[in-house]
Amino acid sequence: MQKKTRIVVTGMGAITPFGQGITSFWENLIAGKTAVRMTSDEQLRKWAPVTAEAATFSAEDFMERKLIRKTDRFSQMALAATAEALSDAGWKSREELNGDYDGNRVGIAMGCAFGGVQTLDEGMKRLAGGAAHAGPRLVPKSIPNAAAATIARQWGIHGPVITYSTACASSANAIGEASYWLRLGEADMVIAGGTECLFSPVILAGLRSAGALAVSGPEDDPGAWSRPFDAGRAGMVMGEGAGILILETYDHAVRRGAKIYAEFSGYGATNDAYHETAPDPTGFSAALAMTRALHQADIDPLQIDYVNAHATATQAGDAAESIALHEVFGNSLNRIPVSSIKGAVGHLLGAAAAVESIACIKALETETLPPTINCRQKDASAPADIVPDLSRHHRKIGFALSNSFGFGGQNGVLIWKNAASL
Repeated sequence: MQKKTRIVVTGMGAITPFGQGITSFWENLIAGKTAVRMTSDEQLRKWAPVTAEAATFSAEDFMERKLIRKTDRFSQMALAATAEALSDAGWKSREELNGDYDGNRVGIAMGCAFGGVQTLDEGMKRLAGGAAHAGPRLVPKSIPNAAAATIARQWGIHGPVITYSTACASSANAIGEASYWLRLGEADMVIAGGTECLFSPVILAGLRSAGALAVSGPEDDPGAWSRPFDAGRAGMVMGEGAGILILETYDHAVRRGAKIYAEFSGYGATNDAYHETAPDPTGFSAALAMTRALHQADIDPLQIDYVNAHATATQAGDAAESIALHEVFGNSLNRIPVSSIKGAVGHLLGAAAAVESIACIKALETETLPPTINCRQKDASAPADIVPDLSRHHRKIGFALSNSFGFGGQNGVLIWKNAASL
């Protein structure tokens, strides 16, 4: 492996609960706003009273009706985010992309925990209503790799196209594993990220039964139900969306004159081997993943200037992550700002790491730290500085670390380096 092969981000795209595009996401995030609202669907509201829906996203704004009929919402969001990311990187069409890159040398690494659950719901409803069949498109629309496969067809991509399904760490693993393709010379450019829409009665009911969802909070303020690091936190709020990054080798990005947003610096992956849903309370493997990412980046913990925490606002999860952070950073954690954006956009599950990586990259670019909102009484075990309530100017952010921890004990950690130092 060419360990020193440098990898950079040259394009970004997102669909989030704040709307379409990177600009909408970032401006609302640093303004301290929340996209968490009362759940619009009455049936879903029984299981999840509040959610962070991408309410303004309409597939019709991004694709033809024929393609909409062939795809589930999670694929549609991925397609829209990919189009933005590729356009941002300089390619507005399949022909333009193929002018710079051989489609055989382009890959797609997508993170997704479940796939097209809304299509599955529709099929079950049809059968329950007496229909003789569920429809020929049910399987190709609902399989977890449908989003990546559709993107490949739309853009003429013939390289490695792989979907990673590792719960909340899915898109962290997708981005991290994509880096190996570039370093091994298996691809010259990779579309990497994640997508998720789990607004399904059975999924939300299952998460509620597992004790993961926030089911109570201020009735007059649904936007305050997601409370990362708060002593009285009561569970996560489900969100939906997609985040896409364009990863290229540094040398090729420079040759084609691309704008470079950040450098991919390090990746660590581990498993708790502890419990199917609960994190290891010692934080051992979460800390190990951070240590591995630091080792790959070849930097000291003291060089991290910002941590984007996984912090979903569950009692056990936030506590275990706090312990892991203290283990890795020691007393220096007191000077490192740590924040979770899940108070603002909820938990995007398989898309969370990709969207949160975008937040890290924007923090590096703008010297602005996104806040942790809704933490009214900080848990005693939480990091000292969680950037409470309001965004903050922070000069010279050199490295940002992003944590993603999920069911099944899956841990994925990414480190991003400021492009100004390239």
